[in-house]
Order: sequence, then structure tokens, then C-alpha cells
Amino acid sequence: MFSVLVDLINAPKDAVKGQKGSLLGSLIDAVLLVYSLAFCFFRVGELVPIMNTYPLEFKTGLIGAVSLRLMLPNRSMGQLVHVAALIALVYAMDAYLIKPLPAVSEISTTQTIFITGANSGVGFETARQLVVNYGLNVILGCRSPAKCNAAVNAINANANEGSASSLLIDLSNFDSVKQAAAQLSERKVDVLYNNAGFAPDLGSPVNEYLLDPSFTAMHLGHYLLTALLLQGNPSLRVVNTSSGTHHLCAIPFAYLPENLLHLIEWNPGCVDEQFLQLGIRTPTDSGAYFQAKIANIMHAISIPHNHPQATSVAIDLGWVGTSIQPWMKLSISPTSMKLMRNTQTGVLPAMHAILSSNEELLNGHGENRKWNDGGIIMNTMGKTEEPYNMSWWTGNLSREKMFELGHKLWVTSERTITSLTSN
Repeated sequence: MFSVLVDLINAPKDAVKGQKGSLLGSLIDAVLLVYSLAFCFFRVGELVPIMNTYPLEFKTGLIGAVSLRLMLPNRSMGQLVHVAALIALVYAMDAYLIKPLPAVSEISTTQTIFITGANSGVGFETARQLVVNYGLNVILGCRSPAKCNAAVNAINANANEGSASSLLIDLSNFDSVKQAAAQLSERKVDVLYNNAGFAPDLGSPVNEYLLDPSFTAMHLGHYLLTALLLQGNPSLRVVNTSSGTHHLCAIPFAYLPENLLHLIEWNPGCVDEQFLQLGIRTPTDSGAYFQAKIANIMHAISIPHNHPQATSVAIDLGWVGTSIQPWMKLSISPTSMKLMRNTQTGVLPAMHAILSSNEELLNGHGENRKWNDGGIIMNTMGKTEEPYNMSWWTGNLSREKMFELGHKLWVTSERTITSLTSN
């Protein structure tokens, strides 16, 4: 009887505790859901190649984790499974599935690499690892003398055999590009890493050349620099930083209903005939970054077509925590929360593209695959693949059509730069 009275007295207190536990559990579930959605958003550039390369393993792991999460009778245990699955996924993306870098003993220390946009972010970290870890000679290309010298000093302070040096270059100015190329001609550059890029400001007016400033700096400047360095070294390795966002040049047109396509400001393929004729001469629009990034891919593919001794790779780094956006610099940022890769991990595809041999880069592409067939793509795992190999590159945006547009981009780039620099 006494125990029954105690239970009756404690019943309201237990109910309150149960409500608090339920609210806390719901809050944790909400946090996990939001984090998972943010993770998929920021890491989509890594998730897509994993799903494409390991479709069975990815589906099995996903279904298993979700099933276990839902089947466990204890909510707390289910939440622990959810957290464990996210930790395992981060480990797989940032370590387990990434191709190991070549051994130091396999790399010739006589190589010279020139990197644009090298005073910070991906460019700086790539230069640092090449100099400090591999003992290579790296020339940092930057616009600011102060920032460039600071980056060089920071790298050389930890270097043993390799060294870093600086060279001023403004990719948005063709005269600056030509001056930099003339200085580089005094040294044989073995690898050109066209890395410089930025998030364009919507509505930026046309520049002094009456061209879209973002397309000028991220494609045309690099196109000119590449062409000039190829004159001095026909066997040049060219690496272009592209982005998985180039798939947005095809995905909306493959899956959106026609009555919604008017919401997309860019054309199918982004760099199509209309863009090459008119778009490059307009202010920056919402598709500017995608247009520049797919141009980087088109450029890389076309280099061996036009320079048979050269090799070229367009790399996808995923979303790396750099200073390209102000919110990436905060102490609590997507990088600190593992929603993005840090720069040390994020540059690994660039390191592979720079250090791997010609034969290794084509490994797995078939014995008949030659560099004359065009440049290749490197995904976020450091593994090469053929361009436009996803299912949404089809119909009017097939691989053949994109190769055709790439050729037209090459011709347009050449004509545009020649007309503006011939005097």
C-alpha cells in the first residue's frame, strides 16, 4: 500500500521527467537531421564520385545505417548509431577512400611548378606540401607583392631541400600575364597549376576589355598563360582547378520540368554558342562561376588535342575550407564542424594531378586510351575519370556535344585574346 502511495505521489514528477527526456531527444534528433542535410549539401562534391565509383557499397552502408537507426527501440542508441555513421563517413571521405600520394623517392626534385593564386588557401597549401614534403621548387603566382612574399617566407621557413619563390601576375590583365610568362621563360616550368579563382560578385560590370571580369580572370587569363608556357615547354603538365558545380550546367536541364527551366539564368552546357558570342561580353550573372569552372574543364580536355606532347588534368577539390568566402574564416565554420574538408586534405587531388606520372594518370582508362584523346578529370578522391561521364550529360549535352563546345571555346578564346593583345 505504501509503495502505491509513493508511486502516486511520484507520478507527476516522472511525467515531467519523461516530457523533458522526450523534448531533449527530439532536439537531438533535429540537430542530427539538420547536420546531416548540411553535410550532404557541403559534401555533395565528394558524395557523387563515391556513389558513382562504389554504388553497391554506398547503398548497402546507407540502407544499413538507416535501418539500424530506425529499428533500435532505444532512441539514445539510435542517435549514437547516427553519430557513428557520420563519423565513419567523414573518415572514409577524408582518409580511407583517398588515393595515397606517391612516395617522396618516386618524385624528381628537379621539377619546377608554377601555381597561380598561391598566397592563400588551396594554392598556398599545395605549394607548401610540394616544397616541404617533396623538396620541389615552386613559384608562387600572386597579385599582391606583400602577400606573396609573406607566403614564400612562411614556406621556406620549414623547407629543407625545396624552395619557394614569388612572381607577380594578375590573371585579369593580359599584359600582366604576358609579362609573367616572359619571366617564367627564363626557367623551364614542368607543371603549371592554374588555380586562381574567386566567387564572382553578381552584376559586376564588364572590364577594360568589355568582357565579363570573372570569365576573363578564371578562364581567359589562364588560357593565355598556358599557351605562352607551352611555347617554351611543349611537354608541359597543366592542372586546372575546376569544380563539381560544373554539373549544374546539365543537371537542371536533365531533371527539372520544362515549366521551371525559365528560373535558370544560364544556358544548357553553360558555355554554349550563345554564351561564346554574347555572354562573355556581359556583366557577371548568377551562372558566372559555373561557366568559368566548366570552361576550365573544356580547356583541360582540349590542350592535348592542340598540343600533342602536353598532358592536362581538371581537378575537382570538393568544397574546401579556404578564404574564398568571408564566413569560411570564422572560428566556428563548416570546416571546424567537418562539413567541409580542411585545406591539408582538400589539396590532395591537386597533389596527385601534379605528381603522378602520365601513365599513372591514364591507368584504368583502357589500354587504347591516349593523351591525344583529350585531357582527363580528377575527382575528390584523387582518382581520374573521363569527363562528362555522369548520367545527366546526355541528349543535347552529350559527351560529343560538350567536346564540340570545348573546341569552339578554344577557338573563341584564341581569337578574343589575339584581337585584344595584337597591338
